[in-house]
Amino acid sequence: MPESDHAAPQILDRRQLRDDLLVLWSVNGTRMQATPASEARNLDMRRRIARHWAPFGHIRRAAADGFASEEQRWDILLACAEPERSVEESYAAVVVYACAVRELVQALDDATRASVPDVARAITTILAGGAYPVGWCLRLRDVAADVTAPVATVKLAVNALVDRGVLERRGQRIFPAGSREVHDALAPRIADRIRAQIAAGIYAPGSRLPRAGFLARAFCSDFALIRRAVRILATEGLVRVSPRCTEVLESARVLAGRGEIRQDHGERAPHLHRDIIVATCRTAYEQWRHRSPVPEEVLHGRWQDLRSIAGQLLAAVPPPAPDATQDLAALGRAADLASAPLPDKPWLQQWHTACLATAISSILPLVPKETQ
Repeated sequence: MPESDHAAPQILDRRQLRDDLLVLWSVNGTRMQATPASEARNLDMRRRIARHWAPFGHIRRAAADGFASEEQRWDILLACAEPERSVEESYAAVVVYACAVRELVQALDDATRASVPDVARAITTILAGGAYPVGWCLRLRDVAADVTAPVATVKLAVNALVDRGVLERRGQRIFPAGSREVHDALAPRIADRIRAQIAAGIYAPGSRLPRAGFLARAFCSDFALIRRAVRILATEGLVRVSPRCTEVLESARVLAGRGEIRQDHGERAPHLHRDIIVATCRTAYEQWRHRSPVPEEVLHGRWQDLRSIAGQLLAAVPPPAPDATQDLAALGRAADLASAPLPDKPWLQQWHTACLATAISSILPLVPKETQ
């Protein structure tokens, strides 16, 4: 194994880097084979590898260019793989040191393809160009394909950009900065739709709103947004929230007549088979669930398709019995969402389309099979 005692590294030889990495992966051994002599030889071999590649690691650390998390990562890698560090000549200690050296060499190998600062700058450029709109979720594999870098390197770059405030994290998902405000703007939209459904008589004064879990599924959102939307309606004096339920107040009668639902949902499409309807609804919902951007013309076309499907199904459903309140509410929600205008922002448009798809899925079982 070649050695390097120079403080400044020579030109990085990628072939030697790969060869050393293969050696580090292959020399594992077992406790049964770990004699004192073999432990000493393995430790000496790993020290020589670490001594050769550590200067290149210091160069990468210096090139982190102010990315705190990246500087810290190289600091840890270099400290753990320090060639002169004291290592007890035991099987367990040698294995721990071997893993540290291997991680350092692996990081250098990854950096030869794409460094974290370079990937971070590439992502920032894409964000500035608008290819990753505010509100949309960034999927690591898609980003890796866009910047032609390993997923592991993209993950590190994303973490660095989160630290810098260029990206933001919500749970396990990554979004462009500013997405939180866009997401929070969804609560007033949900309140608008519930208010329109109260006005249309879907939820009459004196009745109860469905539970938060049901509304979260119906409006393709989470509990926090539903609670925020209900608080907006409570502030307006339309509902009263109690630990047991949310009641529509008699004061909501002032909305009567404002929520007439039109049954004209655009041009009538040819009669569609059930499987096509299910597939269309699933696609709309899944793309919203994954927060995947959709071209505007595709989104508008899907919305028109779903409105036509809603009109087809609403016309085919037999009138429910007066006491079938859940079926009546499901039909009312589908009619309301099909009649409502499409919001102006792409992110809200996709949300609205997903809500319409969910409403259609809820009334599909009410349609007689012979008409499908």
